[in-house]
Amino acid sequence: MKNVQDGVRKRQALLFSAAITLICLTLWVFFLHQNRLSQVSNGMSEMITRMIIVFNDNELIADATGVRFQQLRNANRCGEMSDFRRLDNGSWAINGDKTRLNPALGTLISRAASQDGRCMYAAAEFIRHKINELNPGEFNVHRYIIARDAEWLYWFAPEDSTLFSFSDSSMAKDPAAFFTPPVSFYDRVLQKNVRIKASSATDFYSDKITGGRAYSIVSYIYDLSGEDVSSHIVGYLLYDHSQKELGRELTNAFAGALPPGLMVSLYNLSTRESVCLTESCSWLRPQVTRQISSRYAFRYALPLYLLAIRDPAASVAIVLSPLLFLLIAFFLRKRLNLHDIKTYTDPLTGCFTRKIMEFIRNRQDEYSVVILMDCNKFKAINDTWGHGVGDRALQIIARQMMLNVRSEKDLVIRTGGDEFVILLNQTPLAEAKSIAGRVAERIVDSDFTAGGAKIPLSVSWGVSLFQGDLDETIQLADADMYRMKHELHEGDEARRAASAKKSPAGGDGAKTH
Repeated sequence: MKNVQDGVRKRQALLFSAAITLICLTLWVFFLHQNRLSQVSNGMSEMITRMIIVFNDNELIADATGVRFQQLRNANRCGEMSDFRRLDNGSWAINGDKTRLNPALGTLISRAASQDGRCMYAAAEFIRHKINELNPGEFNVHRYIIARDAEWLYWFAPEDSTLFSFSDSSMAKDPAAFFTPPVSFYDRVLQKNVRIKASSATDFYSDKITGGRAYSIVSYIYDLSGEDVSSHIVGYLLYDHSQKELGRELTNAFAGALPPGLMVSLYNLSTRESVCLTESCSWLRPQVTRQISSRYAFRYALPLYLLAIRDPAASVAIVLSPLLFLLIAFFLRKRLNLHDIKTYTDPLTGCFTRKIMEFIRNRQDEYSVVILMDCNKFKAINDTWGHGVGDRALQIIARQMMLNVRSEKDLVIRTGGDEFVILLNQTPLAEAKSIAGRVAERIVDSDFTAGGAKIPLSVSWGVSLFQGDLDETIQLADADMYRMKHELHEGDEARRAASAKKSPAGGDGAKTH
């Protein structure tokens, strides 16, 4: 049966499908974004935890080094001063010859061969080897010690010393410009707030080793030789956080894979300088700030547009959304058309009902001819054989109509009890009459029986070209059908009259014979 509102239903299906697809895609991307933000929050918490661990390790190493330094100095067991070697630039060093560095030892470079420098070298080497003994391979390569007056420097990893020179080191020239004054020993040791303790970190500077921006966490190696321990220190223990190292550590905090589109920068709260730790930090909006000390904070964002572009789950959803759109449109269109068929279809005959007429009035230009058909002597069939047989008669008539028209172009409508209207799409009048005649013949030829008796079926029909108004055209077809009924009635009357004349004559002849 023809989908009478298919064009309208197609547009409605496309509109609803677009809305549903957009809502589904938006919700998917939104919930995916929320899920990724949760992962980002967990990853950043892990990153902060890792940095706190590094800082706490630095504090422990500084305290242990300070204790060992005092033990060795008090016991006069710092080692031989002859271990110092003069370098070409005039400074003195232990394991400082760049051409013959011993990787199993640290390196100390000093302005002069000093006892404190020799004691610090012995203390730091003890701590260095103890760290490796207890935690094999876990000592941090970019950790080093600077004397409080920058008279000497010690590196846990000797290769880090190769680029150093007193003449071009800003930190060695003016340590006060890099380091904050230390608090008293007990205030430092007993302070539980890591954010306060970590405020001793340096500002950003250019790192000679990596060539990028970096900053150093700073722990104090206190002078424990006096009776009253104060804020006097022997030196500073530094651990360098370079831009590259922080980037690697950030990736490790996210189990080796950063969420696509994530932007993270390390921000100096005092100088307002920031260092980007991801591929880009060009659009940190909306951003989240996570403070790691009173001096530094992480700023990060996961822009929705970058998630949609770079996240595979979002990209797949976007790529598949047209398919979802087409599937929804297809099923919606099918459901709407099925609903129309159910609404406009007569359950007895399968034809359209009168309800379809209102819709046709808005699209009557599609049709050129109206055929009106009416079952002859239908009341007599009902009265004689009952309504069940009458219903069967209507079904036979309707089936012949629908079999002899174009299902996708023409309409068969049951407008009343035994009255039907056929609307033909772009059909000449002569062809329409031929169709009507063929339908009538097929109905007459139908094998219709009840109670073992054959019941004759026939229809009267009228045809009219569309006159611009459906109701007017139906009236014209009705008038044409009335003429056929009148002619049929006159023919029946003539046949009955002829039969009546023959009956008496035939009877007399029989009697005479």
